[in-house]
Amino acid sequence: MRKFRWVALALGMVVALAAVSCGGDDSDTAATTTAGGGSSSAATFEFKPLDAGGPITKEALKKGDIQVALLFSSDADIAANNWVSLEDDKKLQQLENLTPAIRIDKKTDQIAKALNAVSAKLTTDELIEMNRQNSVEDKEPKDVAATWLKANGLLPYTGSKATGSLAVGSTNFAEQEIVAELYAQVLESAGVSVNRKFQLGNREVVAPALEKGDIDVYPEYLGTYTLFVDKNATVPNDADDAVDQLSGLLKAKGITMLDPADAQDTNTFVVTKATADKYSLKSVSDLAEVKDDLVLGGPPECPQRPFCLPGLKQTYGLKFNV
Repeated sequence: MRKFRWVALALGMVVALAAVSCGGDDSDTAATTTAGGGSSSAATFEFKPLDAGGPITKEALKKGDIQVALLFSSDADIAANNWVSLEDDKKLQQLENLTPAIRIDKKTDQIAKALNAVSAKLTTDELIEMNRQNSVEDKEPKDVAATWLKANGLLPYTGSKATGSLAVGSTNFAEQEIVAELYAQVLESAGVSVNRKFQLGNREVVAPALEKGDIDVYPEYLGTYTLFVDKNATVPNDADDAVDQLSGLLKAKGITMLDPADAQDTNTFVVTKATADKYSLKSVSDLAEVKDDLVLGGPPECPQRPFCLPGLKQTYGLKFNV
């Protein structure tokens, strides 16, 4: 399903990420001097085209065919394999905080408080764990969601009671359904009548469904949704500012955004624990200090994507042989 997400978002990301990453000169010489982390003695990285955060890339990382993999930050396999996600310390990637997108005519103070209560407790680590329970332990999204809500004191919901009815939607991969279940179950516990409309399709299906009123609320990713609405927008580096901007862009469509969760599902560069220990890797910047030649695996489009090779060159000073 991750491969699907890459395809579904590709058109938005190719334009969007150019705004949040540093474009311009992609040469190794310029990159080394721009980022400040690299040096003439730094290693030259090889790029190996694989898939978009999918099983081919993961297997290559396990086997040692690559030392660095481009994955998604909430991928359950990161935790399951004890891999290390390198901190994006120079903010190459855009914000992708999970945030409820809701129709303005369906939003009440009580409904907003119930949904914001979920966002207030949802972290990336907990999102990874829920994804792991679903993909590794084969637990149903509704059961994963119920367990999390109970553990976080949100089921039963003890806040202000709400009324009315809402159609809760999701796109068609498991993480979306899990988060949509979080929304649905907390709303039901608050007193709202909920109609689940999950696995509707990609964003090109679900976002128009929200605009038309076929659904009333669903979980969205701040950066990608912003660029879906306005391909020329620049996504702020602060989540609250990003919510304010996106709500402004959506107002004419009768939609607003509620509070963002800390949880994100964005691009992340991952290494095995053995590689992290060997080279003392904690952040992407640390890669610029590695003296050995390493191989990065990722989607075939990586050499052209601003958040991938061009961004690693210019923002982080890494050198590649492509």
